[in-house]
Amino acid sequence: MRLNLLIVLILVCVFVGQAQKRTTNPKPLKIKPTAVETSTSQTLPIKRVILYSNGVAYIERRGFVSGHAEINLSFKQSQVDDILKSMVVLDLGQGRIGAVSYNSSAPPSSRMADISFSIESQTTDESGGLAGVLSQLQGAKVVVTTTKGIATGAVLTVEKRDSPQTKDKPSMQSHSLVIASESGELSSFELSDVRSIKLLEDGTKRDINEFANATASARRRDAKTITVTSDGNNQREMVISYTIAAPIWKTTYRVVLDQEGKPFFQGWAIVDNVSEEDWSNVSLSLVSGTPISFIQPIQQPFYRYRPIVPMPNDLKTDPQVYDLEGNTGGGDYNSGGGSAGRAGGGAADGTGQFRVQTNPSQLSTTVNTRQMQELPLNARNNTIGAEPTTSISDAVSTNNSGVETAATGDEVGDLFEYKVNQPVTVRRDRSALIPIVQSKMEGERISIFNPTVRSDRPMSGMLLKNTSPLTLEGGSMTIIDRNAYAGEALMERLKPAEQRLISFALDLGTLVTAKQEASSAPVFLVRAVNGVFQTHYYQTDKRVYTLRNQTDRERVVFIEHPVRQDWALSDDTMKPFFTTSRYYRFRVVLKPFEKIEFPVIERRALMDTYSLSDISRTELDLFVSRRYIDEDTKKMLEKITEIKSQINTIDAKIQTLENEKDSISDDQSRLRENIKALASTPEAKQLIARYVSKADEQETRLEQIGKDIKSAGVDRDKLFQQLNSLIKGIDLEKRL
Repeated sequence: MRLNLLIVLILVCVFVGQAQKRTTNPKPLKIKPTAVETSTSQTLPIKRVILYSNGVAYIERRGFVSGHAEINLSFKQSQVDDILKSMVVLDLGQGRIGAVSYNSSAPPSSRMADISFSIESQTTDESGGLAGVLSQLQGAKVVVTTTKGIATGAVLTVEKRDSPQTKDKPSMQSHSLVIASESGELSSFELSDVRSIKLLEDGTKRDINEFANATASARRRDAKTITVTSDGNNQREMVISYTIAAPIWKTTYRVVLDQEGKPFFQGWAIVDNVSEEDWSNVSLSLVSGTPISFIQPIQQPFYRYRPIVPMPNDLKTDPQVYDLEGNTGGGDYNSGGGSAGRAGGGAADGTGQFRVQTNPSQLSTTVNTRQMQELPLNARNNTIGAEPTTSISDAVSTNNSGVETAATGDEVGDLFEYKVNQPVTVRRDRSALIPIVQSKMEGERISIFNPTVRSDRPMSGMLLKNTSPLTLEGGSMTIIDRNAYAGEALMERLKPAEQRLISFALDLGTLVTAKQEASSAPVFLVRAVNGVFQTHYYQTDKRVYTLRNQTDRERVVFIEHPVRQDWALSDDTMKPFFTTSRYYRFRVVLKPFEKIEFPVIERRALMDTYSLSDISRTELDLFVSRRYIDEDTKKMLEKITEIKSQINTIDAKIQTLENEKDSISDDQSRLRENIKALASTPEAKQLIARYVSKADEQETRLEQIGKDIKSAGVDRDKLFQQLNSLIKGIDLEKRL
């Protein structure tokens, strides 16, 4: 009994000791590696996207990292140039940004050119696969494992053998590897018996690996991985931003005209995510403008050409004297950059619905595309017996459309930014419609007639004024008029307070014809100055537009009349509603079934000139009959014509004397020739005496002609002085 108790006590002590040993034994200490020793690949999600209308997207990645962080970003080959040109990397937690590296962009051909051998992707009978590789490894030390054993040596050659063709077998081609051992033993192995070949030299292994990497890079040439490293302690925020090419964001508008023709304007932005990554709850902004952007191929390694200078045939040892080198200068170009924009959101899902995220205190509103398609767009009047429905114009005018604007606008320099107010989610290879504006605008329902567009009927349209604070980017527009589809239009960029004519259909209820008449108006101003008599008058061009309203509703028609250089509207023409660089725009109101003739008269100033020194009696009679001149001016002009007549008489006299002088000179030349010819004959003395007498008479006449010409010239000069004095004394300006 005591023995049993003793055994029980011993066992209890053992168990208690073991339990105490287990409870008092400390847990092994787990030593966590420090942040510096940790190297993990981490990711930064996309948090901000700004789309520009010139085809560029600004991407901002932001997230928290710890320790030694490596951020791997995958891009397409075509995007790398933009990434390298624009990437900004920040560590906001006192970390240190390391290298930003990416796989080489050198062409595979240039990388493989430095490798001592080349292997085609598909071998032929000549290259022989393994035989082609071994033939380029001549001299390399290898270990050959065959079905018969193992041998070590250096590759000498690959022998090609052709077995002869027999009756039962065709000719066969085989290759044998020949190696030489260090002891000088040559061995030959059929390649068909070779199971493996091991390379023993590090250089040969490196060449094989480099060739494999180069060929793999060529196969994956459209994939690029950019690695950004950062070293630091603890958790910290890291930001990476860059610009890449992206589809331009587009705008599309809807305009609903109420019964009075007042427009309600709704604008949507279309964004496309064609990247390889989802945009999940990103801050989205849309920027309207055209900032300068370009692509520069900086990812490819560039090499400068250096000339090859041959070695001289003989090296001179004489001392050489060199010219003094001139100073050389260099320059660089500074590059600057900037980014603009803010962010926000709205979202579209793949169920045919657009969900607008409003304030947190409000519920999300959903517009179903099926509900939109089932609206009675073609029912201008309610169908008899149909249930009462709310028209589109009533819905939008009372803010019951279920769509709220998800964006606000702001100017950023010369650009304009639409900031989406809530985060946006757009999956990869998906697009979304985001409402950017919804507001009543100023305007009216009108018709627009331009004879260069159509010569008989105007276009239905509207005069739209942008009363919102937003710059409306150009885009397509769908118009709903009186609760029905009315047409479509294109709108150019419209800034705040600007107004634009927009046409969307042909107006079949208005007929317009145009008739043109040209004429010249009487002279309205005569002027005599600096010896020139001027008559100023207008040439007029009259175009009459005949407008007929063929409906029982009042219509407003805008007539676009072209603006022409040097032409101006006459005072008889109604002042245009407004004028552009190309057109006068006249606003004409047509009552039901009314016909109106609307004249547009243009004129341009022309001038005819007359030289007072050459004025004729006929022109003077014209001036008198048209009452261009008064009595005093008439007397002065008559005196001018008289003096001009006297000058003409003297000029005629002088011309007659000059002609006589020329005739005598010609006759004297003939007499001299005759005298010279008769001088050698004795019987010609009497005739010569006659010629000499006649020549003496002509000389006397020539002297008199010279005196008469000189006297006439003096008289003409006096008359010219009187004429110039009279012309200078005429200073006339008279409005008729």
